[in-house]
Amino acid sequence: MGFFVFTLTLLISSWAMATPSSFTFPQGKVELLSSRPSWNSEEDVALGLHFNIKDDWHIYWKNSGDSGAAPKWKWNITNGSIKEELWPVPERYPLEGMINFGYGKETLYKFLLSADTPQPINARVKLEFLICKIECIPYFTDLELNLPYQATTTEESPLFTKFLYPEKIPTGTKWDILSQQSDDLQTQLYLSNDLSANIKTLEVFPLDGENFKPQSPHMEMTASGYRFTHALQDTSKTDFSGSPFLVSIATNSGDRVAFEIALSPSPSPALAKILFWALLGGLILNIMPCVFPVLSIKILSFLGPEKSRHQLRISGWFYSAGVIASFIFLGGVLLFLRSSGEQLGWGFQLQSPAIAAGIATLFFWLGFNFLGTFEIGQSLTYLGARKTQNTHWGSFLTGVLATVVATPCTAPFMGAAIGASLTLPPPHTLAVFAGLGLGMALPFLALAYFPQALRILPKPGAWMEKFKEVLAFPLFATVIWLLWVLAQQIEMTGVLFVLILFLCIGLWIWCSRQIRNERLKQIVLAIGFVLSLAALYFLPESSSIKGTTTATSSDSWNTFSETSINSELKSGNAIFIDFTAAWCITCQVNKKLVLNTTDIQKLFSDNKVKLYKADWTDRDPKITKALASFGRNSLPLYVYYSKGSKEPQILPEILTKSLIQNLFTNQEKSP
Repeated sequence: MGFFVFTLTLLISSWAMATPSSFTFPQGKVELLSSRPSWNSEEDVALGLHFNIKDDWHIYWKNSGDSGAAPKWKWNITNGSIKEELWPVPERYPLEGMINFGYGKETLYKFLLSADTPQPINARVKLEFLICKIECIPYFTDLELNLPYQATTTEESPLFTKFLYPEKIPTGTKWDILSQQSDDLQTQLYLSNDLSANIKTLEVFPLDGENFKPQSPHMEMTASGYRFTHALQDTSKTDFSGSPFLVSIATNSGDRVAFEIALSPSPSPALAKILFWALLGGLILNIMPCVFPVLSIKILSFLGPEKSRHQLRISGWFYSAGVIASFIFLGGVLLFLRSSGEQLGWGFQLQSPAIAAGIATLFFWLGFNFLGTFEIGQSLTYLGARKTQNTHWGSFLTGVLATVVATPCTAPFMGAAIGASLTLPPPHTLAVFAGLGLGMALPFLALAYFPQALRILPKPGAWMEKFKEVLAFPLFATVIWLLWVLAQQIEMTGVLFVLILFLCIGLWIWCSRQIRNERLKQIVLAIGFVLSLAALYFLPESSSIKGTTTATSSDSWNTFSETSINSELKSGNAIFIDFTAAWCITCQVNKKLVLNTTDIQKLFSDNKVKLYKADWTDRDPKITKALASFGRNSLPLYVYYSKGSKEPQILPEILTKSLIQNLFTNQEKSP
């Protein structure tokens, strides 16, 4: 009885509404269909919006491309619901320089249906679609279909198997991001051997029209699959992980398969491998020029006459703790600021003139201290660790100071490790920074446990005082370097401010020497030290003159800009990009010994290489973003594009003339 009432109500309702199941318009017809004449619980059933369109007209896919709009529908279903929408594989329609995704002549949007109870189903749909040729015409219509319930099975309409729809992703298929440039993205599609060997045609369609241009990507077959170069929209995002694509494959045997697949992030190097390079990079930091003056302080402390083996080990562990804690702290700050939208990279602390001036001031005081001009037993000497009976805090601070000064010297191996680490989960990233710190502290920790190595050094004695005085000069050399860095960041009035501050420090020290009471003298010196650092608050940073190290009209180097690089690549020019900064010692050495030498400049000129300098002395989000596009966030970085190629070559951090010459030798040999 209930079934009868329901059916009668449905029929009366349908008659009263008189909603048709098809809609005819001047350019064609659309009809609401079902895959079977009736449904039962033993069979799958689907609804379909079937379009027949006149020649030269087309309707759209879910990503319409450069123009147009996907159709919209709103379902109202009695005794059922839509469980999945299936869009047939589209075609590309070039029109007036634009490319659209859609369907011409005939197509069927398919909707898999789920029923609630064994009763008839009534489906109503409000349909809105756009049909285009050159002009576009929108249509709006309501369609209705009644699908009776029947205990016996029925045949599926061949119309519902006529078109190609996405299916499950074939086994062994994955799609990885390889690299990203300013205007394109390289990906690698891996297919099973059986499928890959039998492909006749392969097409890909981006579902994300806001970030990918609709033209067919450049495709290249490789030994492991297919490599694609996708053109990006001008305002595309930077993280393409998870971006979906539709892949359509036709095989030589006549089969067709389609599936939707999302891009996976670039395979991350194994953590153990990154940690190894981080450890090695930390070790190398010990021989970098910007950290050596600080390490000399630590060496001096190891030569103290009253050191016991136990004291050496404790001192070594405190020094290591200072280094590792500082690396983890800087890494944590870097992660935090980057997660909050700040564009920072490794060595960012020296992008601040105040910090560069502060370190220069500290080293200036330490230099005079090493020369024996004054002694401060309870403060600065903790850094120098001259008094060995209470050096734990001093050893820790020496580690902190060494880290702060060392970070701009990223050195070989370290840049790639840090860049890779920032793509890892935060705990792994911090582990990499801890690895860097351990590598840097390892030689001193080894000395603390194997003091026999110290026997190769002379016995403690009067020579140590002379040695300490000599070590003052590397500190002063570092002061000069920091002042030069400062001169690249602020106007000369700022540098003059620091020089006057140094003059005042010298005068303060001279005045303190006139005080006979030793305790009062140390208090006066400590006050002077604090005041000198506090005075840097008034450093005239507002007079910053960014770009002093950028190219000038007479310079062979052009100022880096993403637009210029893209333009050069489109013109097929060879390009060399120098990512540099005044505080990057390795950058300056490479520049002096290789890049700016006459023969290398002539080599660049003879081969018509466009030279670009990306100066990161001051914080520049555009350069930070460019570094990130090459998987780096530290300096130095050298990138070369050969003539007519968009494939960047990442060069080693330490350059040689032969390495640059080989770029062009290999180019000449290539076909």
